[in-house]
Amino acid sequence: MIQPRLTSVLLFVAAPVAATLHKQSTPPMGWNSYNYYNCDPSEEIIKNTAEALVNSGLAALGYDYVTTDCGWMTRDRDGDGRLQWNETLFPSGGKALGTYIHDLGLKFGLYSGAGYYQCGSVDLPASLGYEEIDAQSFADWGGDSLKYDNCYSSSPDVMVNNSSPISQSPVRHQKMAAVLDSVDRDIAYYICQWGIGYNVGEWASPISNAWRISNDIYNSWRSIWRITNEVIPYWRHTRVGAFADMDMLIIGLNALSPEEERFHFSMWAINKSPLKIGAPLAESAIVPAESLDILSNREVIAINQDSLSKQARLILRYTEEEWDLWAGELSDSRMVLGIANWKNETQTVSVDLTVVGVQEANARDVWAHEDLGRLRGAGTWYLKGHEMKLLVLSEIAKPPLAPNGTGFHAAENATLSGSAVVESCAEDKCLPAGSRARYITSDSTVTFEGIASNGEGTKLLGVDFINYEIATDSAWQWGSNTRNMTVAVNGGRAKRWAFPISGGDWAEADRMFIEVDGFVDGDVNTVSFAGFGDSYAPDLVGFEVFE
Repeated sequence: MIQPRLTSVLLFVAAPVAATLHKQSTPPMGWNSYNYYNCDPSEEIIKNTAEALVNSGLAALGYDYVTTDCGWMTRDRDGDGRLQWNETLFPSGGKALGTYIHDLGLKFGLYSGAGYYQCGSVDLPASLGYEEIDAQSFADWGGDSLKYDNCYSSSPDVMVNNSSPISQSPVRHQKMAAVLDSVDRDIAYYICQWGIGYNVGEWASPISNAWRISNDIYNSWRSIWRITNEVIPYWRHTRVGAFADMDMLIIGLNALSPEEERFHFSMWAINKSPLKIGAPLAESAIVPAESLDILSNREVIAINQDSLSKQARLILRYTEEEWDLWAGELSDSRMVLGIANWKNETQTVSVDLTVVGVQEANARDVWAHEDLGRLRGAGTWYLKGHEMKLLVLSEIAKPPLAPNGTGFHAAENATLSGSAVVESCAEDKCLPAGSRARYITSDSTVTFEGIASNGEGTKLLGVDFINYEIATDSAWQWGSNTRNMTVAVNGGRAKRWAFPISGGDWAEADRMFIEVDGFVDGDVNTVSFAGFGDSYAPDLVGFEVFE
């Protein structure tokens, strides 16, 4: 039996009440030592960077956390079991460093891990088994936040074991959350568990201010694509005080072009990710002035820091054309619209505002700092290679008639060929059908017949799918967090779409909207789904045609 489903194209979900542990209402902003200095920080580096945050004006824009990442401690605890700062690297010690940072009007970020040792080392202790002692030390030093990593979680001999049930378990991170909540100091808690295992947003969002959703970012454009495809389903868990962390910014590291840096900053901002700078701000010869300008865009920061804390949604994807349409709700009845060009070439695209529930609205281009006047209906946009156009819409008028679904078509009622099979799911899984077609390859099809269309040509399809092929171990190669599937109408050309991660496990579905050509008038259409290349397609729950 098909379960009821809301059919509006853009669905904004009311946010749950934040848990008492949360200390920040908007995504944290600041700087972290890891991206440039790796596990080799020093007191001089931290102090110089803190001063650079203030002198550059970045601190005044909200970048106020200064975090010393891995590598700050010695291998031995003291006689009372307390962590000790490396006196060679940090001669003044942790408490004095915290005071120095506080005197600049900034906040002191600390680092540890939920395993035997800290990441990037073979003998520097982490907090497993010492949670109470370490949390009190963090408070005594004046710590304002704790990044809590996940290395050596299952064994003192293995730094990273993504497949270990112990590494995937929330228990160690939950324990530190409870301990931090008991000390006599507010310490924001950032879980760095890398998004491994299942339903991470479900267990991490109630106990942390932010939680990492992926393997590390690295200095390459394709890591932006990988992480974007992984953050998409976390709209279910992002809310005031709880934010999906897409990892540190690589802006200013000379890894991306200026246009790519703007794209990167835009995508992190609309998804309400923490904005943590990773560039060596105290080394002005390394960080381009244009990168500092990008990080300083007040209007983009305002989108990220909006009081509603609503993560944007992927509205439409055009995989072969290489662009996406994103939209998200902002305070004061406004909306952010993102037009993302993944192609490294210029292109002109058409966007119909009605697909995001807008008939007309005032628009402002936040990168150009330009008011565009009143926009209505469909319009064309010129995009540079790897550009993300970012618009804020206000004074929005909604259309009298929004696109509505004409009836859901479950995969269990389709004709299957090749290796494709239908599988029933547990209660409240694989929604809205409670079943799905699996093992869809390029040599197998899931075909629906008798599909109705009011008129001919291109139609909007809402495809309900499941993909949980997380690119953790393949993150530094070509892992993309996507599975590809083709759609053909009435025997026409099979067109490819890249489907992102859908939820927290292999039974949580999401809906992606696509536009498909080839329909004819009447209830005589055939729609066929198939895999692409050598890999499986996402599991298919079903689809709906919107008119």
